[in-house]
Amino acid sequence: MKRTPACLAGFVLSLLSAAVAAQDLARAERVFEQHCAVCHGADRGGYIAPALNRDDTKLTHAQVMGKITGGAPPTLMPAHPSWGRTALSAADRELLATLITTQSATTPTWGIEDVRRSLQVLVADEAKLPAAPQFRIDHLDDLMAVMSRGRMAAGPEAKVLFFDGRTHRKVGAVATGHAPHLMDFHPTEPRWAYVRDDMGWVHKIDLYSMRSTRKVRAGLNGTSLAVSRDGRFVAAGSYVPHTMVILDAATLEPVRLFELAGADLDGKMVQSDAGMIMATPFANVFVVALEQSGQVWIVDLDKPDMPVAKIAGVGRHLHDGFLSPDGRLLVVASYDDHLNAVVDLAEARIVRKIPAGCKPHLGSGAVIRSKGRLLGIGTNIGEDDCKSFEVTVFDMDSFEVVKRIPVIGPTESPAAHPDAPYVIVDIVGKGPNAAKLQFIDKETLEVVRTIEVAGTLGHSHFPEYTARGDYFYVSARYRGDRSTGAPGGQLAIFDSRTLRQVKSIPVDVPAGVFSRVRARSVVVGLQNTDR
Repeated sequence: MKRTPACLAGFVLSLLSAAVAAQDLARAERVFEQHCAVCHGADRGGYIAPALNRDDTKLTHAQVMGKITGGAPPTLMPAHPSWGRTALSAADRELLATLITTQSATTPTWGIEDVRRSLQVLVADEAKLPAAPQFRIDHLDDLMAVMSRGRMAAGPEAKVLFFDGRTHRKVGAVATGHAPHLMDFHPTEPRWAYVRDDMGWVHKIDLYSMRSTRKVRAGLNGTSLAVSRDGRFVAAGSYVPHTMVILDAATLEPVRLFELAGADLDGKMVQSDAGMIMATPFANVFVVALEQSGQVWIVDLDKPDMPVAKIAGVGRHLHDGFLSPDGRLLVVASYDDHLNAVVDLAEARIVRKIPAGCKPHLGSGAVIRSKGRLLGIGTNIGEDDCKSFEVTVFDMDSFEVVKRIPVIGPTESPAAHPDAPYVIVDIVGKGPNAAKLQFIDKETLEVVRTIEVAGTLGHSHFPEYTARGDYFYVSARYRGDRSTGAPGGQLAIFDSRTLRQVKSIPVDVPAGVFSRVRARSVVVGLQNTDR
């Protein structure tokens, strides 16, 4: 029988699949888990880097080998020779490329017993830890934490770096093993913080001694993390699998696991990522945004069975959000229908949907006072499918749009402080503008300054004000070839009023920046910084 090209392709694919099996498919998957999953996803379905499986990638075997060997400038993917001790044999690289080009994405599981078995106690007796910080600092709220991803998003360079926000001295570092992504702080016990890394591990960190005391793998990846109002629980959401686990904050023992799924706006039941989890001072609850189903869940932590109030129809592709000053209202971004939805957490209902420009992205939010009004700042992360870029300003009482401010590219993480004159927005596109920050005057609501931080081959992102608002920190990472082993970026520190750079600190692929004062904040930009 004569084979058609499609049949021939299928025949060749089956032979390649058999070849994978013959060369030990299990080994190929272990290699992927060790070297690739932290960026490309435990299911090979994509995470902070593209999907790597036969259904989603358009790369040939030879092209994949080229990416492994030569890296992928100007992205964060380094060339294979720079992998150091983790370098693969030629045979393993071939096996990895064959896996990627011949195998579909997987659907790995990770249940509550898997979470429980993964728990590691790193400090046997926390009572013997020091009773005060083992470094000089005026107030613990002055701590600034910087996520250092490292060249391979894993290894010794993957750590959380801590700085004194007044003197800018490095006061500590805690290794995480894999790229740290998100951090939250205990609301009542100042010594504790929690970090989520890109392999799904939650780390309990003692800020006094700068040590990780426990860690547990809450899922296989995912970014969301929050500590409850009463400090008893930590919640961590996963993309793989689609779950949220609630942990005991003291021990990191799993307490409850939720499967994240619900009906979307079209009535279709879909599994969902936890795009955002947050606590609120309004009530002892966790608020969860289910990305794909477009629902918001409110988990009641004061009842033994932790019942869930589910709010459907919030939007299409929910992600991040912030709270009103009293913590009662949630403003959450909905990418695909270009709006910000306002949810009343007390009544579990949608209050308003605000036009928000192309693909809104709120980061951790920003709320400012301007000429007697309380204003919310909404940024927009869309790029290729957006004709213009703008920041949306809306009234936090009426939720009417006040102004749309043109900016030079898609934006991600607005930063504000009550004692600083500017709202900072980072530009997250692919071109040279990604190296820049723009500054919006809080009174005029106009862009008044643009500053290039990282250079034309860099990306300046995640600006964060210090506790007193005197300075702001920003991650400036460089793209391209980092095979020399030199740090892949800098922590840039600026005076918040003059906008003059006061310091540059080498950091290997810096990412998120977090201020300890957030633990006492309801709304970023309206912090209670009283001593």
